Amino acid sequence: MMDYAFWTEMALWLASALVFAAFFMKAILPLRAIAIASNIAFVAYGTAAENLPIFILHVALLPLNALRIFQHLKLIRTVRNALEHEPKIEKLIPFMTRYAIPSGTTVFKLGDRAETIYLLSEGTIEFTELGVSLGPQTIFGEVGPFLVDKSRTATAVCKTDCVVFALSEARLKEMVIKEPALGLFLTKLVAQRLNRNVLAARRHSDGN
Repeated sequence: MMDYAFWTEMALWLASALVFAAFFMKAILPLRAIAIASNIAFVAYGTAAENLPIFILHVALLPLNALRIFQHLKLIRTVRNALEHEPKIEKLIPFMTRYAIPSGTTVFKLGDRAETIYLLSEGTIEFTELGVSLGPQTIFGEVGPFLVDKSRTATAVCKTDCVVFALSEARLKEMVIKEPALGLFLTKLVAQRLNRNVLAARRHSDGN
């Protein structure tokens, strides 16, 4: 009887120690792992001590903590995939609004406030200051919304009739909050575009 009471009390002490240790965890996975261990210890204590509220509480919390670990691991895989693979602009289309724009139309001017990013689906867009033209399946206007002053860095003009998909800055922020991997996706797009713009500007300067 003494041994039974002793091990019951030890289970309680172990569970309490694990809860205490969880407060020192800064990373999500170790925190959840210790939480699961404490759930198991509390379930053992609740069973041995016939403490039904403790037993029910931690039986309920155990699968919840396991679910949170699964969700975190899934997020890590998603982020790693976003880092290791080329961005796929098609992922943005379901969240964008379609517009048909006639040839010769200025989509935005240098210095305009940048509140939208665009995907060119059909036609050709020219950036007059850079002497650069873009074809279909290309994101443009994605740099401005990330700048401190949120201003356009070039003028975009439709050289032909164009079909574009637009995504507002507000919608973009909402999507990035819900899906952090999208933030990495867009960061890669911005970095690629800045690199291309620098190279294009150099070629344009050398040509002059």
